Amino acid sequence: MMDLNIKEPTTRNAKTTFQEIEKSAIKLFYKNGYHATTIADITDDAGVAAGTLYLYFPSKLVLYKHLLLTFSHNIRRYIAARVNKMESRYDKEREGVKAFIEYARKNPEMYNIIWESLYIDRDLFRDYYMSFAKRYKKGLDAAVKQGELREIDTDVVSFVLMGIANFIGLKVVFKLGERNDDIDYIVDVVMDLIKNGLFKERE
Repeated sequence: MMDLNIKEPTTRNAKTTFQEIEKSAIKLFYKNGYHATTIADITDDAGVAAGTLYLYFPSKLVLYKHLLLTFSHNIRRYIAARVNKMESRYDKEREGVKAFIEYARKNPEMYNIIWESLYIDRDLFRDYYMSFAKRYKKGLDAAVKQGELREIDTDVVSFVLMGIANFIGLKVVFKLGERNDDIDYIVDVVMDLIKNGLFKERE
């Protein structure tokens, strides 16, 4: 996705400091936004010396990119761990939507970190979603070949399905509308739409 010039910590103390900087940056980017958060804000919140951040990250932008990449990897791993246990494409889609919602509910900061990239560097935003879409399309293409899905433009469909998961996650995280605590119900409605469509057959 992107090349970063980060110095990875090697000792236990360094790893702890690194993690504290990550946690503080996530919290402050979520609370105040990227542009309103300074390096001094992050190091003060992390309880480390002002110059400590530069031992690991050349700049605030590199730290932000690192967090964006970390969320990307963590979301994929979380979903893959659940989806890989499923056999059919239908079950994979259902489990994938549910896993994404659960991850978003546990990590609401991810929406700010991911979507703010549109205003920090549009290429970051584009690369983030293109990376997801390419992987999604690959799975959909395999399902078409196996006869589980009808012939359809899987590039478009990958974005449609990502959009559904994104906004259903927002519904749950920010308590938009009703029944946001009943994830199974919400996922059932999503899968009913995916499987059966929206419109009735004309008589």
